Amino acid sequence: MFSNTFETIMSLPFRLSYPSMSYKMFTRSTLILFLTSTALLFLYLNRIQPHYFIDEAFHIPQVLRYCAWNFTEWDPKITTLPGLYLITTAILSPFGLCSITCVRCVNLIGTYINLYLTYNIIKENCESNEADRWSNWLMLASAYNITLFPPLYFWSFFYYTDVASVNTVLLMLLLHRRKRRKLSAFAGLTAVLVRQTNIIWLGFLAVEHALDIFESRMEQPVPPRSLATPLHFRLIWKQIVYEFRKGPPSSFVGFLLQVCGSLLPYMTVCLVFVVFVAWNEGIVIGDRSAHVATVHVCQIFYFSAFVSLFSWPYAVRHRREVLRFLRRHWAFASCAAAFVAAAIRFNTLVHPYVLADNRHYWFYVWNRFLGRYTACRYLLAPVYCASLFAMSRNIGHRRFLTQINYAICVCAVLIPQLLVEPRYFILPYIFYRLNVGKPREWQVYLESLTTLAVNLAQFLIFANKVFYWEDQPYAQRISW
Repeated sequence: MFSNTFETIMSLPFRLSYPSMSYKMFTRSTLILFLTSTALLFLYLNRIQPHYFIDEAFHIPQVLRYCAWNFTEWDPKITTLPGLYLITTAILSPFGLCSITCVRCVNLIGTYINLYLTYNIIKENCESNEADRWSNWLMLASAYNITLFPPLYFWSFFYYTDVASVNTVLLMLLLHRRKRRKLSAFAGLTAVLVRQTNIIWLGFLAVEHALDIFESRMEQPVPPRSLATPLHFRLIWKQIVYEFRKGPPSSFVGFLLQVCGSLLPYMTVCLVFVVFVAWNEGIVIGDRSAHVATVHVCQIFYFSAFVSLFSWPYAVRHRREVLRFLRRHWAFASCAAAFVAAAIRFNTLVHPYVLADNRHYWFYVWNRFLGRYTACRYLLAPVYCASLFAMSRNIGHRRFLTQINYAICVCAVLIPQLLVEPRYFILPYIFYRLNVGKPREWQVYLESLTTLAVNLAQFLIFANKVFYWEDQPYAQRISW
């Protein structure tokens, strides 16, 4: 009863305000507000931080060399491929607009593009599922929430790879949804040139396309609820066995060639990437000392808490399910809790940067809490477990193998990383958020309030918390 009353109260802002204006008027007014406020914030932040901010000390001098058509000089401290610099050069160099402010403007434009891409992806998701229709209000509000996602939105105002990385991956995803496979693969190649780990999300789409092919050849349609269970794996396996047995071996070979031919654009990019890794003797270019691959299972726990922090309205609705699950499956829950505790005990790792660089929020979380008090690490274990449970429920309506595919990709992106970096969580979060089922009005409303509140807090901290390092002449500030 309390839950229903709470949802009714929280949905009142939608019911009271939305009918009083047309959707077109609402869209135009919010778009104008978003464009102007973001542009004004950009001008303000560039005024108070006119000099390089953290890694901009590497990125901006490098792109300025490219803008001057100097493609032979490379800063060895840079560990990503030059995709962002090439995109920036193509946009700015013809007009001679190569300055710090103009270079940062590329990410500002990218933020506007993110809104367009996100809205259209949500729209495609809704149109492809008759049982999961969203209202225009929910689609637009969700698109704004993802675009304004604080760890992503912050970097709209500085020259980092995150916005361009999200641009290219979202473009790849949108083209995939529209069945433009070759263009999607090309966008994936561009995404890899911006950040190497984006190859994992290209692989995610390749697997999704393969699943689509197998399902399209099934003689009888399968209800979506069945596809969301482990039965999905059995159905795919039965389809493969059926293709093998239904004719001579040449028929099965032809089927495999058909599948490979359909996947060829994605496979080509993946093959090129494998050749690059073999030639480069690793995925990282430049200075590899700070990016040595490791096994860091606790990254998944940090990510789950990170997800619940920003999408808590989607997690709290499963609070009763958590309690029921604990009662019915206490043995499994006990084993899961023991695994989490063991991972915290034996696999809590810390990068030297976390101990030394006080310009990041994680520095303060670690040095004041998790690193100082061992008990804090274990006290968060129930939060990790509940967050992972809520995540599994929120995407539980998707195909079972899609859920497994997503989990594998998240592990591939995060577990090899020693450094806990919220920027690494951005794309896994966006893929998760895009796959959450149809939200209720109160959830989107509270998510919007949370997003705006965190953004306000982060920019107030950035503007007012100023300090100096002895070996740096410029002001230092705090960010993600």
